[in-house]
Amino acid sequence: MKIQKIVLVGNSVALRNRPHNNLTSQNYGQILEKTLNEGKENEIIQVNNLAFTRATVYDLHKVYPQIINNYGDLYIINIGSSDAATREIPRWFADFLFSNKRSLFVKAMKAFHLYAIKPNIRLLVKLRGKRAWTSAKVFKQEYSKLIHEIQHNTNGKVICVAINLPNQRIEDKIPGTYKNYQKFNKIIEALCLEKEAIYLNLDDLKAEEHFPDGIHFSEEGNKVLAQRLLVIINQNKILK
Repeated sequence: MKIQKIVLVGNSVALRNRPHNNLTSQNYGQILEKTLNEGKENEIIQVNNLAFTRATVYDLHKVYPQIINNYGDLYIINIGSSDAATREIPRWFADFLFSNKRSLFVKAMKAFHLYAIKPNIRLLVKLRGKRAWTSAKVFKQEYSKLIHEIQHNTNGKVICVAINLPNQRIEDKIPGTYKNYQKFNKIIEALCLEKEAIYLNLDDLKAEEHFPDGIHFSEEGNKVLAQRLLVIINQNKILK
């Protein structure tokens, strides 16, 4: 039995389906795995999804051993939205709020964030200078390192998925995000050219249809991305 592996590396964009439907919702990794295995008898193609919520390129250090030790035939990198979005609070405070700690102080800080910070996100983003959690310089360094580690420790090919450009609702809420996403996509595209990886541009997708919450794919968006990845895999004969 021949087994080939696709390893998916990223954040919640590679996991979620918005709006979620328990009966029909599948992310593009699940759709891709099902499609690739149709009609095969003596071959299995596994999609190992290592994506996790709120992940930035630096957070991927947590799963580097799994990324490499899966020895994938294909790696799909889908990261950047958490890095590039402008923020009303620094990352350390966000980590504190989302921690599993249940002390009275944590509860008080969560309440403060809910009632004092969230209603004023747009203003606070501007007061912080429209800063993101990851600078363009660090993003480039860490993304380049990720591709390097994959290419020098495995035989896997690399496809880098562009960041979904946010809709107007997201831009109104956290101004400067659209410009940042464009900048970070240019970094990803340039790195793909430099390192002979494949860049998958998604600029033609429509937010209202393909990622209605401004970030995560809808059912239709996941289907479209899975189909485009399938075309790339077949055209480049990545899985033989």
